[in-house]
Amino acid sequence: MATITLRVPDDVLAAIDEEAGNNRTQFMLNAAREAIRLRRRERVDAEVSRILLDDVERDLEIARDFESTLADGLD
Repeated sequence: MATITLRVPDDVLAAIDEEAGNNRTQFMLNAAREAIRLRRRERVDAEVSRILLDDVERDLEIARDFESTLADGLD
């Protein structure tokens, strides 16, 4: 396991200590894990959005092609 030195402004450290209780290291690790999870999720969401937008014209064309049959059997 690696050891790092982290310089933190006094006010941020005070806020961390207020929230972390007696385990500052665990709090910082949990915060880092959550930040990593969120960033990865943002990248996946952006990729999904890009793919959906790339296919939107094709999807609309397919929907138009089958528009006349979409209500078949619903009467």
